[in-house]
Amino acid sequence: MSSTLQLDQILNNCERHWSASAAKLYRIARTSVEKESDGVHVTDHTGKSFIDCACSYGVFIVGHRNPCVRESVQAQLADMAWTPPGRTNPVREALSERLRHIVPGEWEDIRYFVSGAEAIEQTMRYVLKVQKHRRGIVVMTHSYHGKTLAAMSILGQQQHHRSYGTSTKEVTYVPYGDFAALQRAVGDGVCAVYVEPILGGAHLEVPPVGYMANIRALCDSTGTLLIADEIQTGFGRCGKWFAIEYDQIVPDIMVLSKGLTGGYTSFACALYSSRLSQLYPLESIEPDNRSMGGHPTACASALAAIDYIQQNGLIEKARVNGGILRNGLHRLAQRFPEIIEDVPGVGMMTGLRLRGAVYEALMSMELSKRGVHAGNSMNEKASNPVLRFYPPLNIAPEAILHVLDMTEQALDAIASRPKISVKAFSLVVRNMYQIPNRFLGFKRGTANA
Repeated sequence: MSSTLQLDQILNNCERHWSASAAKLYRIARTSVEKESDGVHVTDHTGKSFIDCACSYGVFIVGHRNPCVRESVQAQLADMAWTPPGRTNPVREALSERLRHIVPGEWEDIRYFVSGAEAIEQTMRYVLKVQKHRRGIVVMTHSYHGKTLAAMSILGQQQHHRSYGTSTKEVTYVPYGDFAALQRAVGDGVCAVYVEPILGGAHLEVPPVGYMANIRALCDSTGTLLIADEIQTGFGRCGKWFAIEYDQIVPDIMVLSKGLTGGYTSFACALYSSRLSQLYPLESIEPDNRSMGGHPTACASALAAIDYIQQNGLIEKARVNGGILRNGLHRLAQRFPEIIEDVPGVGMMTGLRLRGAVYEALMSMELSKRGVHAGNSMNEKASNPVLRFYPPLNIAPEAILHVLDMTEQALDAIASRPKISVKAFSLVVRNMYQIPNRFLGFKRGTANA
């Protein structure tokens, strides 16, 4: 079976059984399907290799199939793979101690989950129970805290609320980075403020200096609980272990996921400050709520990933190599101002803010032709989306320079397109989910670009 026929069959199955919109994106962008991965590379079903600068938006922080993590996981599988809810295990307790050591502040209760959204939902139940006299929650516009049903009610991408009916009058949205607006929304006090210390997603944004410190002071003065969502920013992605370190603050609750296990299993946790746990012990609030998240295999992979980050100096590498990456992207932004608006981010959490969704789609396609994957916004609606570059923290400087060369070639290719061609493609991008597959140019027997 030819690779094109194979891809056609894969996408037909994807459309029928998983996601019709994902299959549509594959067809429009002429994107191949990943089959294997190793280090900073992924390989598609045809055998073509790509440098992965998408990394599932930060999951593969120590690279794909990191051998140190793999060895730890295999050893744990040989001993014990899983324990039922309500049972602890030595690996979980070791991970809890490690997290209490590396996360700034003093932490007591730690609860483990399968996904970040599940962790967010548990924190929502908790804060609403312990702040019974308050129901208001303040979140930031364009923030991302998961898409399970309850988590979606505090999702800053409000277009999704219309699809699922999860809007609530108890949630107030304020522009990210606008502390004055936050002050007005909190007033004399609300139940909780949820915030990403660095805004992720297609709206990637670093807040003004002192933003998190001001939020901490506001929450302290009004009796409001502060929940920091470090799902994307944690474990060195932003050039420090955690983004709260930039303003040297400690939230009441912190949520971690993505880079936690280096990509070996879906895993998340919520940490509760000692102060909060002493006032409202988690066990007394939710004594019977147990998740499948803290099983030994996930905990072993998390311990190994943390060890690898520490032993290989990946936090410092994120700062140094992130500087190489960001300087290169800034140089390209100066050369192509008609395509690139700016280069937001810090450390290895960066990208190109592009002047329209059409440029994001074109950049994704051109980079893919040149063997580079970057993180696009998919169904996050942004007028100026950020095409994200979140490579593994152990990527070599030579690989970063290659990515920058390929990015420059991709921008050259787009800049040389006739304006009428770009305008026509923008119509396709805006209406892609309504276009029948037979009009997308993906046919059996045709070459896959």
